[in-house]
Amino acid sequence: MAAQFELNRSTDPARRLAGKVALVTGAGSEGDLLGIGVATAVLFAAHGARVGVFDVSAERAARTVALAGEAGGEAVALVGDVTSSDDCARAVQDLVERWGRFDALVNNAAIVGGGDVESVPEDVWARVLDVNLTGVMLMSKHAAPALRASGGGAVVNVSSIAGIRGFGSASYAATKAGLLGLTYDMAYTHGRDGIRVNCLVLGHLFTPMGNQGGEDLRERRRRAGLLGTEGNAWDAAWAALFLASEEARWITGVVLPVDAGTTSATALGLQNLEARHPA
Repeated sequence: MAAQFELNRSTDPARRLAGKVALVTGAGSEGDLLGIGVATAVLFAAHGARVGVFDVSAERAARTVALAGEAGGEAVALVGDVTSSDDCARAVQDLVERWGRFDALVNNAAIVGGGDVESVPEDVWARVLDVNLTGVMLMSKHAAPALRASGGGAVVNVSSIAGIRGFGSASYAATKAGLLGLTYDMAYTHGRDGIRVNCLVLGHLFTPMGNQGGEDLRERRRRAGLLGTEGNAWDAAWAALFLASEEARWITGVVLPVDAGTTSATALGLQNLEARHPA
């Protein structure tokens, strides 16, 4: 029986979050190109979770809820701003009151802006840090007691290779690097509460945020990874699903690159690879 349980931690392996309640920030949707938040919310719902779709836009949140329904899942729109402690507290409370528990949080909401430390406007610097880092702290602060009350759960923070490699975007890089330290510290603080905290370090995905600079830059981004293939929001969502599921019950404090191997090679190595495998 023990072996059977280990192989089948969910009663339905095709629905890996059955019975769970999750919240995904920055999960609103618009347009045909899906962002990481909407893909994650829809995938979680398709795998049995009841999902809170947290976004600043009621219209965007409603669109993701509809997509989750089309995928056979259940979701609810939660309109709010991650920089508002009251909004974050209200979102968690709404899910607990609606569905009686809270099992997973995906801190995905983020913005970009500014340039290097000489050129980034100070108000832009402050706004990026407020959304990308303080917003994660606020949502996690209010989610932790609910996760603890439900017997534990999972937090998945969404970082970027910009946090571990230079890209010329000081404010964004600082926040994404800060998420790594926050992940380690939250894993330490909440591990004995049964709360697992892990972090995705995402590479050059083809998403609304990553769809900048035209087709030439898109092609160069594709070829920056060792696989030479283009990733999209679903690649991030599948990784988040694993970390939120019981399959990852013994994994915490982990920083997982989802980047086609971009950060596994040196710049010179990638140049050599390009020379051997030209476009």
